[in-house]
Amino acid sequence: MRMERAATEAIIRAAMREGVTVRLDSQEGLTDAIARAADLIVECVDGGHKVMFCGNGGSASDAQHIAAEFVGRYVMEREPLPALALHTDTSALTAIGNDYGFEQVYARQVRAMAQPGDLLVAITTSGTSPNILAAVKAAREKGLKVIGLTGAKGEAFAKDCDVGLAVPSRVTARVQEIHITIGHILCEIVDASRSVSAAVPDRTGVVSSSPKEMSRAELVALRKGLREQKRTLVWTSGVFDVLHIGHLSSLRAARAFGDVLVVGVNDDASVKAFKGESRPIFPVAERVEMLAALGLVDYVHVFSEATPSEALQTIQPDVHCKGADYAPPTGKPIPEAAIVEAYGGRIAFLPLVPGRSSTSTLARILGEGGQG
Repeated sequence: MRMERAATEAIIRAAMREGVTVRLDSQEGLTDAIARAADLIVECVDGGHKVMFCGNGGSASDAQHIAAEFVGRYVMEREPLPALALHTDTSALTAIGNDYGFEQVYARQVRAMAQPGDLLVAITTSGTSPNILAAVKAAREKGLKVIGLTGAKGEAFAKDCDVGLAVPSRVTARVQEIHITIGHILCEIVDASRSVSAAVPDRTGVVSSSPKEMSRAELVALRKGLREQKRTLVWTSGVFDVLHIGHLSSLRAARAFGDVLVVGVNDDASVKAFKGESRPIFPVAERVEMLAALGLVDYVHVFSEATPSEALQTIQPDVHCKGADYAPPTGKPIPEAAIVEAYGGRIAFLPLVPGRSSTSTLARILGEGGQG
């Protein structure tokens, strides 16, 4: 019998609200755990070892899904990577289940196939699935490292893993939805790692401790990987001396133009050259840290030239964003326009928030032409 539309919509709204509360970009601890899990996987496959996955029900589907992305491909073309989901051999699964009990269906396979350097990814939304716990125990006996994916009820399980990713929800459906998102993020990081040189990266020009700040050489390598993945790199730049709603509006608009947003920041000397000795108010390292704290900013790059022309020529982003005050036919000239057009990029214009600029904001703060 068909439900009333109001009841249907209530279910949809409740599910969407619950999904919003467990967004990955609002979970700093989970974000750090994903990064550490990715490091373990990259270390494993770089060493020529395999990643084994196990789970039950929907988690088994996730295990199979992620393993397939490794063996086939995620987005970019690369060599196949060794991975397998332990439930896909139905003969082994049913034989072990029949002879030793369902608790041993994964553990026995781990004992049979695991080699030093391999990695186990164990998925259980509750953190209490007996066959998953047995698989983790077997992995420990074989000297394997373990990544565990679970939910809020599985925090004890997560702590027992080398890296535990506990989604902060007790709703199984929401946990599984985030698990597959985490799986895709891990695939994306592994893909990106295949296109990055094993040599020590050139960090020339980096001024802060933020992991989001990238040197020009690192951005060139990033751009290469994004091209292989057919993803769009967006660039915008400025001084960003005092962040205000105008900056936030522009950065949101720039982020919407592509997949990855890089924000260029003028160094202190270049700011003084065209803004005067009183600027910048804050040193470039602090301005980088402030921008890096924004979730919509993917990477930050410091440049010393008066305009970003040289950076654009080297990095070659797909989209170069400028404020609407540069828009034709009446806007200010764009010195770097010819460079962007020459390498095949395009220029996009960002809306301005009336009355909100760094100059007017500083004037108000310092009492120069406004309230002190």
